[in-house]
Amino acid sequence: MEPVGGYSTRASGLTRRMVLLLVLLLLLLVASNVYIALAGGALGVVSTYTLVLLFTYVSRYLGVSLTKQEVFALFYALSFSWIFFNSYGVIYRSYLRVSEVTNAFAIGGEPVARLLPTWFAPPAGSPVFKLRTFFHPDMALPLLVPLTLSVLWLVAELSMIMLASFLFVEVEALPYPLAQVDAAFITMVSERPAEWLKGFLPATGILLFLAVLLYLPSLGFVVGLPAPPIGFYDFTPQITDVLPGGVFGVNLYPSTIATGFMMPLEVTAAAFVTSLIVWTFFNSLFITNPFFRSMFPDWALEYQRGMSYWMIVERSTLRIWAPIQLGAQLALSLLLVIRYRREIARALAALSKVSSKGGGEYPSLTLLLAMFFIATGFVTFMYWFLMPGIPIYAVAAIVIGFGLLIPITNAYMAGKAGPGLGLPPYTWHSVVYSMIGQVPASTQVAAILYGPPIIGGMAGGGTQAIKVAGMIGARPMDFTKVVALAFIIGTLINIFIVDALWRLAPIPSMAYPSTVGMRDSAAYDCVVASGVLPLKPSVILPATGFFLLLFSLLESLNIVFKWPLSIAGVAMGIVTTPAITFIYFVSSLVSNFAIPKLLGKDKASAWSAYKGVIISGAMLGDGLAASVFTLIGLIGRASWTWPW
Repeated sequence: MEPVGGYSTRASGLTRRMVLLLVLLLLLLVASNVYIALAGGALGVVSTYTLVLLFTYVSRYLGVSLTKQEVFALFYALSFSWIFFNSYGVIYRSYLRVSEVTNAFAIGGEPVARLLPTWFAPPAGSPVFKLRTFFHPDMALPLLVPLTLSVLWLVAELSMIMLASFLFVEVEALPYPLAQVDAAFITMVSERPAEWLKGFLPATGILLFLAVLLYLPSLGFVVGLPAPPIGFYDFTPQITDVLPGGVFGVNLYPSTIATGFMMPLEVTAAAFVTSLIVWTFFNSLFITNPFFRSMFPDWALEYQRGMSYWMIVERSTLRIWAPIQLGAQLALSLLLVIRYRREIARALAALSKVSSKGGGEYPSLTLLLAMFFIATGFVTFMYWFLMPGIPIYAVAAIVIGFGLLIPITNAYMAGKAGPGLGLPPYTWHSVVYSMIGQVPASTQVAAILYGPPIIGGMAGGGTQAIKVAGMIGARPMDFTKVVALAFIIGTLINIFIVDALWRLAPIPSMAYPSTVGMRDSAAYDCVVASGVLPLKPSVILPATGFFLLLFSLLESLNIVFKWPLSIAGVAMGIVTTPAITFIYFVSSLVSNFAIPKLLGKDKASAWSAYKGVIISGAMLGDGLAASVFTLIGLIGRASWTWPW
């Protein structure tokens, strides 16, 4: 409990100048991201490393140096820009109402377009489709329903982030390997200590050069320089004769290598071995072995020689692994609740005491629980009301039940391993698929195409941000406040920018090339809504039981015999493919074994403390390269560069 009472020495980064900079950054970032997404690209890491560095230097040259706490607030406001409400989805759902595909594809004798409720999309004869605007009465419900659910989702996410942070950051003090990278970057750009020249800038320059080589082939049509592709290598064809249906590849993108450098060796080793077993050997056994083939016959029938790495991963996930991954994540969540039951009780008791004194930096336990249960309760009732025939207990199990478990899992994974597990795939699809024939066709279509928000996707990165706050002397609540503020500003900007671009040109149209794919997306959604995905909800419970036993056994061996068997690594390997886990393992082996051996015992500890600076500089170099090539790509797509 010691850290909780010691926040009086921490400073807040939520200053007036930071808020002003945040507004300027979001105006630039959201508007750019919307157009780039419609044009067929994405800013990615540019939104964090490059823009934070740029605005930090602009502020310094204007005579106002930002503190670490202010840079912390800016950095995480941009890092979590993916949570902003994206009104483009409203346009896509409106397109489903008038698309030729949805008007031709019938479910239960009725075209999909006519099965869509009025809150999902405006009626077919609405003036909205000619005016192309959000600001019309017919667009009120299609816009307000998802916006309301998005706001409630964020409230529930932030409440669980603070609860999980108190448990894993304050009480358990998990290491959070990737927090060192963020903390180092924030410190370097705000204070420029001696490490700035010794390690940070050299790493930036080296990765900038390598990333240029990496991204150059994708812009060959602009610069006219053919170059071999660098980054991802698919070795699946080389193992097909021995292991048909198995995959293997190598992902050499800088972010993957950098992440592996910071991860514990026992985690990456367990993740690599598990991913080989799952995605290489078992993927093949389900095709070649009669016993395993009988368990998932659809995969053996669908597999064809010559399928690429990612096609095999996508199709085998649908045919085999989606319910198994969901069962594994549920099992890990249950085990963590059991394993940390005393710590959870201590954390809740301590949080209540701190809040009652008014001296802590965390909100009161009562407030956090009220935020979560009111938000998720309202989501449950609202979604149940909108979906006639769906039992309210099914919605509550996903929204509230999973909302209490998945954040714990992702926070634990971020604390132990670095990367989180994310959200289980096809969770709500599995629920609705189990009810096909028992609910009206209109509910079936709407529920499959628009599921309820699932809580937990922010927990890994959010608790890591709270860990970084402790490392650089910022207040934990700064994270929740700045994310909430950025969400409000970013969402408003998004709605107005998307509306303006829609008024300028139709969507879909070649004015925005990426929107042309709406027709294909509509066809895919019609097929999914018809209930033909090969999901097997009956596998979820047996998988949960199996992995609960497996994780319990591994944890027991860890406790009794002190064996380095990482349940975090095993869980990661189930959902992460070998192309990524292999690089994680090799990078971690170099970082945790090879380099310390070369440096010797005297300098090994210095490397452990210093590598975060090197990796943060490398990530900045990658971000700078990505920003340059994003701009070149946009210039290449601009109409004024065409010869006609």
